[in-house]
Amino acid sequence: MFLIMSAAYVDMELQSEFGALPPSFLPLGNRRLFQHQNTVIPQGIKKYISLPESYSISPTDATWLEENNFTILSTPDGLSLGASLVAAISLIEDNFDSPLHVLFGDTLITQLPLGNNLVAITEVEDGYNWATINNSPNSPWLSAKNTFTSSNQMVCGYFKFNQPRQLIRLITQSHWDFLEALNRYHNQIGLQTISTDHWLDFGHVNTYYRSKAKFTTQRAFNELLITPDWIEKSSSKNIKIKAEAKWFELLPFEMRHFIPQFMGSQESQGRYKYRLEYLHHTALNELYVFSELPTIVWNNIFNSCINFISQCQEFPAPHDVTCSSLDDLFGEKTASRLIEFCATRHISLEDTWLFDGEEITLNDILSTSSQWLPTDKSQPSVMHGDFCFSNILYDFRTNRIKTIDPRGLTPNNELTIYGDTRYDIAKLSHSVLGLYDWIIAGYYHVDITNKDITLHIPSTQRQQDLQQLFIEIVGKKFNLTPMNLYAMQIQLFLSMLPLHSDDQQRQDALFANAFRLYQILKRYAQ
Repeated sequence: MFLIMSAAYVDMELQSEFGALPPSFLPLGNRRLFQHQNTVIPQGIKKYISLPESYSISPTDATWLEENNFTILSTPDGLSLGASLVAAISLIEDNFDSPLHVLFGDTLITQLPLGNNLVAITEVEDGYNWATINNSPNSPWLSAKNTFTSSNQMVCGYFKFNQPRQLIRLITQSHWDFLEALNRYHNQIGLQTISTDHWLDFGHVNTYYRSKAKFTTQRAFNELLITPDWIEKSSSKNIKIKAEAKWFELLPFEMRHFIPQFMGSQESQGRYKYRLEYLHHTALNELYVFSELPTIVWNNIFNSCINFISQCQEFPAPHDVTCSSLDDLFGEKTASRLIEFCATRHISLEDTWLFDGEEITLNDILSTSSQWLPTDKSQPSVMHGDFCFSNILYDFRTNRIKTIDPRGLTPNNELTIYGDTRYDIAKLSHSVLGLYDWIIAGYYHVDITNKDITLHIPSTQRQQDLQQLFIEIVGKKFNLTPMNLYAMQIQLFLSMLPLHSDDQQRQDALFANAFRLYQILKRYAQ
């Protein structure tokens, strides 16, 4: 048996950034933490996860857990650690003849220690009240009192008990004191300590961001190098990286509070690279998909995004520089990308598809969205070029965004920091209204059979309220109608299709999403 103990909510500091979540539901690498914890569970073992009784799990998360053979154990709120463990175990229908693995919900150990009757330990960098292993004959083997020294080994949240019945008995005899029960188990049966260097702790806001940086570094490709102080991005595709670096370098000083500190660029051995200050913030895509933040917080986030675009407009392009116009970014570019996609899929713009009971062609979608694109001329100004949620970080202490990964190129691959900011609004819209980040996170179901399209993306009342709030804020500030917003993002979804050929199911979902947005556009236009 393997039990992930996640039957309490994260502390108040983490709640201020993610809402009231069980720790295993925190975002990590555009997934929930429990999805990563699942990857380390030994094959063929029964899997359980305990959650607070008051937590309302989304159908999407419940389905994922069910499909991955987890049994959800809902236990009463407010229990002590020992009582919570006994409550969870009492809900398991098992004879308890096999070992019990316990992993704390705020913990990820990327390589579990092997052995029997074990407690995982590690060296720690913080003075939090970790449980400490004591080898002194006059002290309890395990102590909650943190006598933090450089030589102390701390319990890090993974245990294996070969006699789970005895563990339950000892927790009960210890009046639900988990650490006291471990001391008794150690004295009666024996527990070995095994040190691990593969521990990541997500239980406090400081350790959360430090562990997140370590996790990202472990999974990063050669193009990304992360330290506690800076992040270095490099590529053999020099034009892309050079364009990003030039954007940071040329951004007006008055706008530098919207970016991490730019630490320079260089070209070496045929690779261009640049460095930015590493910020311990969460990207908006993870907040939008995985958090439980209230509307008032999202109102602040939206306004901070809008403030960035407004300040971009304060710096118009000089008359003699290259700019990205809306015609360049949509229109012909979208049509050519769509034709490219159709060629690889052996379909036609004139083919009739059935979506939600309506017969639709790609030409219908292309022509209708083109009709609703903004047509009035706009003064080119500073523009980000890829202002979507995954490229926007949020600082909860200052209520201000920090943006990364700018485009810095025209569609013809000419370096520029200038263009039509309505394209940035379109990219923002395709995250908020188009639910692009839900698709990238895998939160969808799509089926395309004989040109009959079915698409389901989870929708909640909270999500719908945020979308309406966004439409109102953008409409008031930039005089753009819902039809304008949906038309622009439809063009984005059509244009991006060839770029997602590495994953056909995801590509199908993005394709189907254009049909969903087309129907919404038509409803607004009526």
